[in-house]
Amino acid sequence: MLKSNAVLATLLFCLILVVCVVFMTEDVHAQSSGGATSADKKLATQEGLGDKEIDENQLPGKFEIGLALGSIVALIGVMKYV
Repeated sequence: MLKSNAVLATLLFCLILVVCVVFMTEDVHAQSSGGATSADKKLATQEGLGDKEIDENQLPGKFEIGLALGSIVALIGVMKYV
């Protein structure tokens, strides 16, 4: 009885996931099939590589870098010991 409920719940979850993915991809496909957008036209007519100035405000700080490295270490620990 318990296994049949688990199988039913798993199948229901997979069905819901597939339905969500199908509806989301239809929306994205409808948006992208509208032809060239103004951003596409701007890129097509752009010449050169632009300026190479780096905005210091958009770079990650020490906290973000530490958080990313800590996440990688935690992932490795979980994969190895769990």
